[in-house]
Amino acid sequence: MKDGTKRLRELMEEYGFPLEAIEDILYRLGWHFLSGGQSTDDYVWIQVRYFENLVKFGKIARKEKVK
Repeated sequence: MKDGTKRLRELMEEYGFPLEAIEDILYRLGWHFLSGGQSTDDYVWIQVRYFENLVKFGKIARKEKVK
C-alpha cells in the first residue's frame, strides 16, 4: 500500500494550508504513530482526504512559485 505521509508532504509543498490545519493533522498523526500506526494505514489516508477536500472545494490556494 502507498505511503500517505508522502502524499501529505506533496500537498503541503504545493498548497498554502493554514497553520491550524497542519497542526491538527500533525497532532492526529503523532498519536497515531505513537500508538503503533503505520504510514500506510487507512487513518493516514483519511487525513490526506481532508487536505484534498480543502483543495477540491476551493478552500486552499496553490502556492505561488518563486521566480
